[in-house]
Amino acid sequence: MNSPLEAGVSTAGNRSHLPPEFRTIAECLAALLGSLALVVGVTGCSFLKPAKPTALHFVLTSLPAAGSTPPAPAGLAVGVGQVKVPGYLFDTSLAIRHDTNRIEYLPSILWAERLDTGLQRVLGANLATLLPTDRVRLSAWRSEDVGAEVYVVINQFDVDASGRGVLVAWWRILSPGGEKTLKAGESRVTRQGPSPDASPSGAIATLSDLLADLSRQLAQALKETTPALRPAPVTQ
Repeated sequence: MNSPLEAGVSTAGNRSHLPPEFRTIAECLAALLGSLALVVGVTGCSFLKPAKPTALHFVLTSLPAAGSTPPAPAGLAVGVGQVKVPGYLFDTSLAIRHDTNRIEYLPSILWAERLDTGLQRVLGANLATLLPTDRVRLSAWRSEDVGAEVYVVINQFDVDASGRGVLVAWWRILSPGGEKTLKAGESRVTRQGPSPDASPSGAIATLSDLLADLSRQLAQALKETTPALRPAPVTQ
């Protein structure tokens, strides 16, 4: 006669001793565990590993520094106020324009800084390169410390699916303290570059080039309205 322990082992190893409904559950569990083991073997437990980040982060780039422009008179500086942007540019993803009123955001192409902050930073750096002064103040300055103040409102700043970039902006150049408008205007510039899908960095470069074009227009306007920034006359 088998001992109770032997009987228990024999019963556990032989599903025929189980009632029919329990045999069905046991067989389903065995099949499920077998399938899971097969998946783990094939994937090498890859689903347990953290996914690598695929998003790319970018900033706008400024013009290369030019070392041949003589400095402006001591004390002269230009103030660049906070750049105002439309609400659709506050998203952290790159905005792609598909139509007049349809915008798509690419979750894999992100700005590494707030776009309005980046626009002001690069605009200031560009003006320091283009003007005969490297003294550019951002946001906070005393009226007696600057020769002119620059304010920019962006209406459009994006690329489309083909890589065509557009920048539309209103700008004003004010006397120190904002007492007088020295010059104001609207700038519309376009650039054709690579599509953002094919070259994300190329699309960001297109946007940087657009801002460089705007910077050149502002630098010219500053030279025309601020005597100390005008180029010295050429002597024979």
